[in-house]
Order: sequence, then C-alpha cells, then structure tokens
Amino acid sequence: MAPSLQHGKLLERPGFNKLLILVAAASWGLSFIVMKDLVTKLPVFRLLAIRYVLASAVIVVVAWPALRTALRSSRTRKLGLLLGLLNFAAYAVQTLGLSLTTPGKNSFFTGCYCVMVPFAVWLVVGERPTARHVAAGAICVLGIGLIAVDGESGFNLGDLLTLGGAVCYAVQYACLARWGGGTDSLVVTTLEFIVMALASLLTTVVFEQGFVLTTPTLSDVGAMAFLVLVCSCFDFWAINHGMMHVDPAEGAVISALEAPFGVAASVALYGEQVTSRMLLGFSMIFIAIIISEAGDAILARLRR
Repeated sequence: MAPSLQHGKLLERPGFNKLLILVAAASWGLSFIVMKDLVTKLPVFRLLAIRYVLASAVIVVVAWPALRTALRSSRTRKLGLLLGLLNFAAYAVQTLGLSLTTPGKNSFFTGCYCVMVPFAVWLVVGERPTARHVAAGAICVLGIGLIAVDGESGFNLGDLLTLGGAVCYAVQYACLARWGGGTDSLVVTTLEFIVMALASLLTTVVFEQGFVLTTPTLSDVGAMAFLVLVCSCFDFWAINHGMMHVDPAEGAVISALEAPFGVAASVALYGEQVTSRMLLGFSMIFIAIIISEAGDAILARLRR
C-alpha cells in the first residue's frame, strides 16, 4: 500500500485522533508553566504580539493555497475578525491573570469555559441549556467557592481575570456554533491569528513603550518556539481535526484533561502547593466539566 494512503487512513482512525487530542491537552496544560516563566520577562501584550506574529507567519504559509479563494467570502472574513478579537481578549486577560496567580489555578479556571459554553450558546444562539448544564454550572460554582475561601491562597484578582478569559472563550465557541457552518476552519484560524497579532502589536505600542527588550536566552527561544509551533499551530489543528473523527463526548473529556495536566505541571515544575480544600475545589470543577461535556453519553453507557 502506498505511504500516502496509509497516512490518510491513520488520520481517520479514532485511536490516533484521540491521541492527537490528548497531546494537545497535555501541551496546553504544560503551556501555563511556560507562559508563567515568560510573563516574568516580557510584558503581557509584548509576549502575545511575538507569539501570534510568528504563529500567523507559520499558518499563512500552510493555509496559503486556500486563502485567496476563501477570503472572497464576507462571512469568513467577519467570523475570522470576530473570533480574533474574542480570542485576543481571552488570551489578554488570561495571561494578565497568570501574572497574578499560580499556573495550576490559571489552568483550572480557564477550563471553566467548558461549563460556560451552553450558557453562552443560549445568549448568542437562543438554545436553552439543559438541566445537566445547569447542574454542571452549579457544581463548578461550588468548586470555585471552595478555592475562594481557601485560607492559604484564596481567590485573587488573577483568578478573577482568568475567569473573564474563560467567558471570552465560551462566547467564542457560541459564535462558532452560530456562524461557523460552511466556512473553511483553517482560513478562519489564520484570520484569527492575524487579528490577534495586530491587536497585540497595537496594544503593546500604546501601553508598553517603556519596556526595553533584553537579549533572549536559549531557554526563552525554546519556550517561545513551543508556544508558537506546538501550542498555537499544532494544537489548534490537532483539536479541530481530532474532534471531527472521534465521538464528541469522548473527545471533550480528553480535551478537558488540559486542566489536571496544568495543575500536575504546576505542582511538579513550579512548586505550587495544593491544599486539601483547593484539591476538592479542583475536583468539583473537573467533575462539572465532565458532566457538561459528556454527561448524557456517560449515563447512557452506564445504563447499557
């Protein structure tokens, strides 16, 4: 059999696509540690500008054959602009939050967007959330409450900003649900990256003029390459492609592992101390994500 045919079949296999989603979840979880280190050396918007200018350059090269045709669609252009602005807002407040809280808390509070999506869809599309979604939302709020009253770390401004980023992510998914049908996902992602790059450049020019860029170390270059090539270009493709070839409930559960991966990396590499109350709160948030994303499928399988 020709290698190209074998390659094509591999990309369609559920097991391989589950692995793609798992790799994306793990690398996104690890990215919170990488970002935490870089935000101590670079202003937030300067960091985002560098990341998304480089990511835009890479993805434009990949998407170039489809760009000229797809850009004739005003719907594609408008969706790319909207998602770019929402994603810029999400990454901006999430990264600002990361500079004020721990990577583990930042990753878990970011993961709350999964629970928020049904309510954002209700706002944008008009489709009411089910009782399962309401229950998941209540459990998630209780988990956040447990972390908020934790005596050792508590709920701070960084956590609040992170939750604001989660809201932006949820609204982004709702917009995709309403206007994403019939558009080229690679082209939309390309436009999204370009808008984020331009918005970050404009913001850093206006608000971060006093910063003097120092010579980056080899470690800094490696960290940025990881964020650009793995966490931006590869992971976006892996999630989009993987979700198209696996059971949606199973894919959602695997992608939700980003949050525990983030906490594990923070404890192992950043030295974050997780109290028993925080651990219980994290567990409740993770359970809420599972219920929100795959509750019906899990119950159906248990009944069978």
